[in-house]
Amino acid sequence: MASEAAPDADEVRLKRLVDDERVREIYGRPGTNIYAGPAHVTIVVLMQGLVLWPVNGGPHLLAWLGMMLLIEAGIVTLLWTFHRQPRPAEALPFWGRAKTIQAAIHGLGWSAQMLMTYEPSKPLTLLAIVIANASMAAGNLPTTGVHLPSMTSFSACALLPAAVFALLRTQDPTALYAAYMLVLTFVLVMSNGSRASKLAGETIRLRLAMAEQVDLRRRLQEDAEEGRRMAEAASAERTRFFGAASHDLRQPVHALGLYASLLRRDPPARERRELIANVVACVDSLDRLFNAILGVTRASRLSAPELIGPTPLADIIARLMLQYRPEAEAKGLKLRAPVTSLWARGDPAAIERILGNLVANAIRYTKTGGVVVGARRQGEDVALIVADTGVGIADADRTRVFAPFFQVENTGRDRAAGFGLGLATVRELCLAQGYAMDLQSEPGRGSVFSVVLPRADAMPSTPAPTPALVERPDRPNVLLVEDDPLVADAVRRLLTDWGMRVHVCVDGEGALEALEAGGRWNALIDYRLAGKETGLDIARSIRTRHGDAIGLSLITGESDPVIFAAAEHLGMRVLQKPLKPIRLRALLSSETYQASA
Repeated sequence: MASEAAPDADEVRLKRLVDDERVREIYGRPGTNIYAGPAHVTIVVLMQGLVLWPVNGGPHLLAWLGMMLLIEAGIVTLLWTFHRQPRPAEALPFWGRAKTIQAAIHGLGWSAQMLMTYEPSKPLTLLAIVIANASMAAGNLPTTGVHLPSMTSFSACALLPAAVFALLRTQDPTALYAAYMLVLTFVLVMSNGSRASKLAGETIRLRLAMAEQVDLRRRLQEDAEEGRRMAEAASAERTRFFGAASHDLRQPVHALGLYASLLRRDPPARERRELIANVVACVDSLDRLFNAILGVTRASRLSAPELIGPTPLADIIARLMLQYRPEAEAKGLKLRAPVTSLWARGDPAAIERILGNLVANAIRYTKTGGVVVGARRQGEDVALIVADTGVGIADADRTRVFAPFFQVENTGRDRAAGFGLGLATVRELCLAQGYAMDLQSEPGRGSVFSVVLPRADAMPSTPAPTPALVERPDRPNVLLVEDDPLVADAVRRLLTDWGMRVHVCVDGEGALEALEAGGRWNALIDYRLAGKETGLDIARSIRTRHGDAIGLSLITGESDPVIFAAAEHLGMRVLQKPLKPIRLRALLSSETYQASA
């Protein structure tokens, strides 16, 4: 039903557009001499008067001439009024009716000469009137044929009343012939006028279609040009981003190489401990920078539509307070968060990451005073607010602070002061989620960041189920599926150092063979392996053969949401590279993970 109704609607719209164009055509296009028609008709009227004057000159002829001149003046006035200002489409039907009425009055004026100037005793007057009326009706076809109502009203009023007036004035056969000629002219004019109107309609349709094609092509060109500019801007942005990133990545890598060369000398124990501590610091700096870079590049892909829903802001703020209050207190700052009952509609992970980056940024650039985190109503939305008493941001830096690697007070590129990617991540997340963001700041007095989210109604709370305690009689074996020898060796050494039994294999066949030995297993499976087999393929095989008896974790450096969704479907934990040992140990030591095994 919908597929049949759509063409009808399009046809109605097109017919309306054609009718509107017909009205504009009958009034004349701007830029043309719209008064040429009335001027020519005025000349014809005066010539008709000159023709009739020697035969039947007198008051009646003068009255008719005056009436026709008034009618032509009215036509000029109507044209001038129409073109005085642009007419919207909804007003055009009115102007079409006005033109039809004006054409009828014009035609009646020509018929009136039969009543006012025809003298039966002077047959030449009849001939002149018939020729004039028939000529006017036929001559108006090129101009009035585009608007059939105007053409019909003019032709009917100019010819048919004149035929009736001729028959009423006399019973002479000449009048009968004249009436016949007038009626025949009307029939011929209407026949040709109908064809002319149809042809004009098709011409207008073609012109509209061509205009739409031209407009479409123009819009496509504009879109293509805009796309090209956006692509160039994105390319330039990526170049700047990775240029700055490469510099910051090279610094700790360069230091690692130097420390490694010093360790090869087998220095004394004290110096070796210092070098190892420095190596750990470089690795930690690399890990934080790498995660920060990935945070920016993954920001637009963080949220999945199925995760968007009503979210209590109080829970998110409470978690962030627990996370950042020790850091604030260490700097002597007060971190406060007024209680809120507001809910927002969105992805909780995206909202928490946005707010967390704003809080971390506020603490980093606040030396004295404190930071306030809260939420308030803003119409139908809710605004997340992070206000600080920090260094503030100058007007010239208002937009630059959201650029990657820009920092207001870190010209020396001190990595301990961050990398300048927090606000860049906030910007990317807000763009991806469609959140409006605002910044108010005054140098030396602090800044206020706000992010506007759609407000949601509070959902009834349900108590979370209490997890059952599970006894662990022994520590499970760890199955590591990793095809990179260096990575496999490093992980094996680390797990062995923690007192775990580790079995390493490189593919699904080896994994299934190891699990046949029985016992309790936790499997750490790398996603990208040699060949076409992936970690998800191996996990599916394990689930098919062993069900939920094996604890599964996927280790990956990918950011594709499809991979995360597939892993969740299989009941797998996802560990993203680079993976800190403390995270891996927490996973293998967790009660819930052991229970799933």
